[in-house]
Amino acid sequence: MSANDHGVAIRVVEPDAPTAALSPGAGHAATFASTEHFNLQTARALTVSEANGRASIYLAALSSNLIALAFIGQMSRLGVAFYAFALILLPVLAFVGTVTFLRLVQSSVEDIAFAHRIALLRSYYLRVSPELEPYLVVLRGTQAAPFHGAPGAWQLALTAAGMVAVVNSVVVAACTGLVVVAAGVHSLAIPVAAGALVGAGGFALHERHHRRARDSYSTNSVDQAAILIPPPQPADTA
Repeated sequence: MSANDHGVAIRVVEPDAPTAALSPGAGHAATFASTEHFNLQTARALTVSEANGRASIYLAALSSNLIALAFIGQMSRLGVAFYAFALILLPVLAFVGTVTFLRLVQSSVEDIAFAHRIALLRSYYLRVSPELEPYLVVLRGTQAAPFHGAPGAWQLALTAAGMVAVVNSVVVAACTGLVVVAAGVHSLAIPVAAGALVGAGGFALHERHHRRARDSYSTNSVDQAAILIPPPQPADTA
């Protein structure tokens, strides 16, 4: 505690030992780390935006095509034109749904990779300023096993990829039912049973791929090009 020229008491705050002991380049390192943190947050926002955009495009295409199917069915009175149009349109929708699902799974894994890199930067912040630990959520663990409690099958179904998997499985089931009816089976039970069986199988395949992508996640496989350090070039000999 000291006083200034006007006799007002002021408090002089001495720097902490860890902060005072930082190397001269620590300021540049903190700037680089904060810039990288901002870039990673932007990348995570882009993955979320892309996932929402792809899911929206797929659902919009599905709804518009279903409306077109309804008009064709009404005009043709569920005749040959309706089945021809539906059997051309539904496989295309199933393909769009499949590639949308695959990309959503990739986006979710990329988002996990970005979150992991942000966690590494936060650990750097805590090493530089340990007094921030009470104000941050800190999970103690090793880098080899950074995650605990992987999401279950129901949690995966709640994601955007899980939603698209359910909708796409229904599209595949409807296409199967129409194929059975077009083949000459007019009993309602057989097309419904065949469609339910194929739809359940399609959903199981979607979920299996989702679980395998979750279990095989590795920062090395996702983030290989995050920091590319070229090999040292040999010095030119005179």
